[in-house]
Formats: sequence, structure tokens, C-alpha cells
Amino acid sequence: MFAQAMMLGGGKKIKSVLRGQSEINQLTILLLLTLLFVLRALVVQWAYNKVAPRLISNLGNPRQQFQPLTFEEALIFTLLVTFLF
Repeated sequence: MFAQAMMLGGGKKIKSVLRGQSEINQLTILLLLTLLFVLRALVVQWAYNKVAPRLISNLGNPRQQFQPLTFEEALIFTLLVTFLF
């Protein structure tokens, strides 16, 4: 009883969903998770296609031809790494 009283807000809802005692059905949760997975994949694809050409062009070239990342590319690269790991 004490554990139930300590769980406030979201904790109670998650526990009730896992037990099947909530209005949210498991199909809705599955669809939302699938949608989030697809969105993550799209963000990774977009970010990789934006940043990879610049990173690859810097590999194997002399330092004089080095092109630094712009702030936008660095931000997108950070987004890519965040979504990958």
C-alpha cells in the first residue's frame, strides 16, 4: 500500500497500463512505438545524408583542402549521433 501511495502521476499510469487496467489499449501503444521508430529512422537518414558527404570529402585529402563543418552541419551531426545511440 505504501508503494502505491508513493507512486504519483505517471508512475501509476504506466503500472496500470502494463497490468491492462487502463483505457489505453496495447495496440495503441504498439502503433505509437512503431511511429516513433519510423520517425527516428527518418531523422537518422536525413541527418546522415546531410552530413556524410562533408565528412567523407575530408577523409584522405590534404589539410589544405579541409572544409570545416558549419554550425548547421555540426548540429545535424549531433542529432544523428543522439538518435543512433
